[in-house]
Amino acid sequence: MRVSACVTTRNRTKELDACLEALWSSKVKPHIVVVSDDSPEEKVQQANLQIVQKYPGTRYILGPRTGVCGNRNNAVNAIPESETDFVAFVDDDISVEPDFIALAIDRYNQMTSEERKYTILTGTSRHKNDDIGNQLLPAKLTFQGHFSPTKDIPQTVVIHAALFPRQFFTQEQWDENIFFGYEDAELCLRALKRGYKILYCSELKAKCIGENSILEVGTSGIGGLSNYELYIEAARLYIGIKRYKDLFPNPLNLLSFIILYFIQMTRYLLQRKAIQAWPEILRRSRIERLLLPSSI
Repeated sequence: MRVSACVTTRNRTKELDACLEALWSSKVKPHIVVVSDDSPEEKVQQANLQIVQKYPGTRYILGPRTGVCGNRNNAVNAIPESETDFVAFVDDDISVEPDFIALAIDRYNQMTSEERKYTILTGTSRHKNDDIGNQLLPAKLTFQGHFSPTKDIPQTVVIHAALFPRQFFTQEQWDENIFFGYEDAELCLRALKRGYKILYCSELKAKCIGENSILEVGTSGIGGLSNYELYIEAARLYIGIKRYKDLFPNPLNLLSFIILYFIQMTRYLLQRKAIQAWPEILRRSRIERLLLPSSI
C-alpha cells in the first residue's frame, strides 16, 4: 500500500528541512514526497532545492504562487494515480509522528478494498508548545460554516493529519478560488457528496513546528482585522454560498445563510471598529466566480 506526501512550502527553509526529516524518519517510509515551492525569490528556491536533495525520493517542483489551493493541486498532480494509493498534505511547518504512515496503513488494511477507495482518514494536530490535551480535532460545519469539533462522523478533516485516496483527486481538485481559509472544509463537502466518508483515527498525530506562520499570508490587514481574519471571513462567505447553491442546493438555506452572514458580519465589524473592511472581504471572497460555468 503506497502512501505519498504533498509538501507545500513558502519561504521557510528551516521548517521544510524539519518537515522532510520527520517524513523520511517514519517507521514506514512514504512512497513519494513532492515539495511544491511557492517561494517568490530564487535564492530561497535554491535553498529549498538543496534541502530537498538531502532526502532521496523527494521531488522538487515550483509552485504556481496562486495560494495554498493552487500549490496543493500542483503537488498532488505531480503524483499520478498509477504511482500511489493515498496522499497526505503536509505544509512545511508540520511534523508527522514517526508511526503516522504505519498506523494509517494498518487502518486501511482493516477495510475491504471497496471501503479503502472511499474512506478518508483524519487524526489530530497540535502546536509544538501545546500539551497533548490541546489538540485540533475534525469537525462538523454549523449552518453558518463555523467548525464544531467532533469525533463522531466528522464532516471535515484536520488537514495535516489526514490521508485521502489518490483517486479522489482525479475527480476533484482543491478550489483555487479560495486563496486561504476553510479550503479543506470545502473539499470535504465535495468528498461527502461523492459518497466518501471521513473516519476519525485518534492514533494519527501531527504537530505544527512553525511560529505564527499562519499570520504571514498575503498583505497587511484593514482596520481592526488582521489579514488572516479577512481571508477567513471571505472564504466562509464563498463556501457558504457554494454549499447551499451548488453542493447541496437549497434556495431557502442559501437565502438564510446570506442574510445571517451579512447581519452578523456587519455587527462584528462595527464592534471591531472595522466596517471599512467590508469591501475587502467581498473582494477576497470571489463570490462572483460561483456564477461562472468554470467554477469548481
